[in-house]
Amino acid sequence: MLVTVLCLNPAIDRTVEVAGFVLRATNRILAEHSVGAGKGINVAVAARRLGMEVACAGLLPRRGGRLALDRLARQGVGASFVPVPGSVRVNLKIRDNSGAVTELNEPGEAVGERHLARARSQALRLAGLSDYLVLTGSLPTGCPPDFYAKLMGDAPPTCRCVLDASGEALTLGLGARPFLVKPNRQELELACGKALPALRDVRDAALSLIEAGAQRVAVSLAGEGALLTDGRRMLYAPGVAVPVRSPTGAGDAMVAGMVAGFAEDGDLEHALRCGMAAATASIVSGKMTPHRGTYERFFSAVKVRQL
Repeated sequence: MLVTVLCLNPAIDRTVEVAGFVLRATNRILAEHSVGAGKGINVAVAARRLGMEVACAGLLPRRGGRLALDRLARQGVGASFVPVPGSVRVNLKIRDNSGAVTELNEPGEAVGERHLARARSQALRLAGLSDYLVLTGSLPTGCPPDFYAKLMGDAPPTCRCVLDASGEALTLGLGARPFLVKPNRQELELACGKALPALRDVRDAALSLIEAGAQRVAVSLAGEGALLTDGRRMLYAPGVAVPVRSPTGAGDAMVAGMVAGFAEDGDLEHALRCGMAAATASIVSGKMTPHRGTYERFFSAVKVRQL
């Protein structure tokens, strides 16, 4: 089974650790590391670590792109990027000793129609060979908000499309009837135009995305867990109590886990367990991706109930 992940706006995630982040003060950096990332890169690596055959396509600025290519190569992920001018954007993550993370994300370089057309052709070619096409992450400057929607509309019916996006990219994409969409609570609130403080509010909002065209909706709720619905069944899995090394990449691991779960037997409950186990394993690792053994250990710890 082949999974193709599209990444149009990769990043360098630079994480700095401080003894206690204080606004309007001097903060001393204790440690620093940088990794090639972006949601698409993270999903591709996580899916590969869960045992799937994975290809990653999209756009990659020439300056700074080696970090992403090296990370994918180390995991055995096939890379098929269209090179574009400019530099890979940098996402700065400030993590203090309480575990809190503050993020400062750059928008990325502007891209032109020619490069977008090449990336689209590459994605559709790979989709023709794939069981799943995952479209995830922010769109670069210059990319129309309906890019994901149009791409899903032209994807072959044999390829299931998974959409993990926000704003217009999400709302416009619903009309293409994606197999699965996975907003987090904040992205779902933005799509619905209102706060969703209670679980029942999240449930109702998820059903509104089903009515708008999504075939299945998963909502990640950070420490509260996640829910998954196909419009007929509504399942909820509370968060697993674990030490949190880093929440970064947990949502991307959840997408990879759910794709793995659906690919294994197509069952809604199984997919939710897989997604939660992958997200939990990622949180524990602190490295944005799940370790296979940890993922398998947490699978049995995930509790799922009807909502």
